[in-house]
Amino acid sequence: MYSYDDRLQKIYAFNLSYLLLAQNLIRQDACTAGFFLGIDDELLNLLKNLPLPELLRLASVDRVICQLRIESESVLNSLTKSSRLEALQSIHTGIILSTDLLHGIEKIASDSAAMSKVGSMDPADKKTVPFNPITG
Repeated sequence: MYSYDDRLQKIYAFNLSYLLLAQNLIRQDACTAGFFLGIDDELLNLLKNLPLPELLRLASVDRVICQLRIESESVLNSLTKSSRLEALQSIHTGIILSTDLLHGIEKIASDSAAMSKVGSMDPADKKTVPFNPITG
């Protein structure tokens, strides 16, 4: 059984390894890194340019900072079961793990479209709400 300090050290080592790997992947190919890591362009740029002292500070939080993208038992089972076509297993895994990323991109696009629709409305069609000094 690990002590609390041992656990913190292991989390720190894991976080630091993950952050260094992420920076390396981003510097080699940002588009591919975004796909592999499941993060957007804005976060890719922030991580890529994160100075070492801030990287070390981020790694030292008491929680694992990367997120497991397997969100259900059925996804785990489909990723771990044997396949007759082993050559296609990595492609299948990539498709399953990127599905959440694609849903996130679709949501951003639909939110952006909705916001531009609101911005392009005729001012006469927009409802005016009186200013409330308490809620803004």
